[in-house]
Amino acid sequence: MATEEEFIPTSNVLYAAHKHIGKRCNEVSMNFLRCKKRDLDPNVCLKEGEAVMGCLGAVLKDLRSSCLSSMDTYSQCLDKYSNDLRKCRAEEEAFDAECPKP
Repeated sequence: MATEEEFIPTSNVLYAAHKHIGKRCNEVSMNFLRCKKRDLDPNVCLKEGEAVMGCLGAVLKDLRSSCLSSMDTYSQCLDKYSNDLRKCRAEEEAFDAECPKP
């Protein structure tokens, strides 16, 4: 099993965690988007971008420490069905039941 430093989330993991990420990282994400809207130079918004990535990492670390098994089952289902959320509702329900609500 990969350590937290080695863990690189794939799209199916991000899809599985999307409710948690959206809720917990909304403010930093909006700050980043507002910065990008003000200035198209990517260097201007590095601090805000780092905050988004830090929030994302914190959410995934929390989920992996509190409900790894159900998150893995859900994300593996999403991987199997090309991130088609409709085909993984049972796994999603199990994940939502085990993980803290966003």
